[in-house]
Amino acid sequence: MAITYPTTLDVFTNPTSTSLLTSPDHAQQHSDINDAVEALEAKVAIGNTVLGTYTAYTPTFANVTVGNGTSGARYSRVNNVVNYYGYFAFGTTSAVTGIVNIDLPVAARAIYGTINGLPMGDLQMYDSSVATWFKGEVFSIGSTTTVRTRVWTTSGTNLISNTSANTTLPFTWTTSDQFLWNIRYEAA
Repeated sequence: MAITYPTTLDVFTNPTSTSLLTSPDHAQQHSDINDAVEALEAKVAIGNTVLGTYTAYTPTFANVTVGNGTSGARYSRVNNVVNYYGYFAFGTTSAVTGIVNIDLPVAARAIYGTINGLPMGDLQMYDSSVATWFKGEVFSIGSTTTVRTRVWTTSGTNLISNTSANTTLPFTWTTSDQFLWNIRYEAA
């Protein structure tokens, strides 16, 4: 029997204590099991690509002048689920020039490219001038490679989130300010 994994699950014939070495064929049984283990190893991988191991990633942004700011990110893919977190800390030559978008390390499932506004993760924004954290989220914008930031604001006693982080929201960005994200989404 040729193995069919990872397309489908294999069905092996288990010998019993009274089975002859020819039923199922002993050599074929070893060959099938060896092939199945090799297919599993190929699927799970080795080294830094081990299932669930985080990989360093350099994020890029739309409408952010990086200048001498610092950033870092890591992501992990388990099957089709990507966990992606990172940060950007403003330097003296960094600036926000419009609505902030963050790129994804692995392309998202097509639905993220067709539906705007799907929540994809958390966003924290730090205003160093008043030592205050602001809460937000990242969401889909009709792209499988980019997400947009959104600020949580209030209207009366209700929490709303209809404004994207930009040059003045939730505050005017300056040296030592930061934004951090933690995103979870389905890969293509």
